[in-house]
Amino acid sequence: MSLVSISRSLLVAGGLVAAATAALAQPQGPAQAPAAVQPPGEFAVCSACHETKAGAAPSLGPNLFGVGGRKAGAVADYDYSPAMKASTIIWNADTLAAFVADPNKSVAGNKMDYSGADAATAKAIADYLMTLK
Repeated sequence: MSLVSISRSLLVAGGLVAAATAALAQPQGPAQAPAAVQPPGEFAVCSACHETKAGAAPSLGPNLFGVGGRKAGAVADYDYSPAMKASTIIWNADTLAAFVADPNKSVAGNKMDYSGADAATAKAIADYLMTLK
């Protein structure tokens, strides 16, 4: 192979690499918004009594949108039990999981008519609730 042939081959190869690099660097269309987090299937029981959309009025239970970081019993538009109002719980993944697992153990005298869930289900529901921001 002559020096000219080698040079030509290197130029072609270099051009292919440059073209591939440029193609990869091009935007691939508009950025997609992250998909909304879907509730676990077990949340269907909760959604029978609780809203999860910003600004939604409470139904049988308080709206759970923004529950993470909120003091228990503190939303003004819901009539909480005296026990829930007196609670010192701040809702986070752990306190929510404990409450979903055994509401009456977490806050004796609360109004929620739910006997509780196993630990894995309670964690899945709590993790979902923490995404509602």
